[in-house]
Amino acid sequence: MQVSGVQQTYHQFHHEAVPKIFTPQLTMAAFAGRMLVGIPTILMAKFCSKALAKRILPVVSNTLGIPIRSNSYIPALSASVTSKKFDDGKQPSSYLQKVFSYMNQSSLDVDTGIRFLQYAGLAWSVVDLVPLIFSYLRL
Repeated sequence: MQVSGVQQTYHQFHHEAVPKIFTPQLTMAAFAGRMLVGIPTILMAKFCSKALAKRILPVVSNTLGIPIRSNSYIPALSASVTSKKFDDGKQPSSYLQKVFSYMNQSSLDVDTGIRFLQYAGLAWSVVDLVPLIFSYLRL
């Protein structure tokens, strides 16, 4: 039976023999080493996945013919496509009106996809990448 990456990592680092923090099995120096390696690795993975998503998602969307806009991550897209205003100038008041107004938009907000990929990269680094690095460095 083959174990997936997440399940493999879980079984490697969550059992009775895993050293507990601030015990003789995991010294203060090993804990500091994990912090000095783990936190920068996680931040680097987050920023790299964000940079990749900012470059890849617009290209994929344009290739598929999906009109997109960006409110914060890609300034060039926010200037070229203006946000849709309501005819009477009022904001929708109920939840259903908001949902239907989003369904009628002429373009999709690419910022949501960028955030999704950014946090997926962050989660991957926490669950798989950092524990793998710890095992290579014997931390």
